Amino acid sequence: MHYECYYSRINQGEVKTALKKMGRNKAVGLYQISIEAWRSLEDEEVKWLTCLFNKIFPSAKMPDEWRLSEVIHVYKNKGDAQACSNYRGIKLLSHTMKLWERVIERRLRRETKVSEN
Repeated sequence: MHYECYYSRINQGEVKTALKKMGRNKAVGLYQISIEAWRSLEDEEVKWLTCLFNKIFPSAKMPDEWRLSEVIHVYKNKGDAQACSNYRGIKLLSHTMKLWERVIERRLRRETKVSEN
């Protein structure tokens, strides 16, 4: 197993790839930053975001602000709209955190081998 994914610095290409794979038209979280805003970043802003991720990566500690979420209730479109049981909760998370997770997840997937045994 190669351990490069655990020690090498995150590069701008990884961040750009993660940005491209983020879904469009998602609800904004607590900080009101849409994924479209992140996807429209220029190279200089991607460089800044990459630097931020590289400061976080060695600490192995996600910023506390990213742990905050907002729960909204969405009607299931069946049954009585007045009944609480006909709603489900959706947790709105920070797109910055999701982007960070995508970068790390992609690294781990490249290094992980699944055996059939």
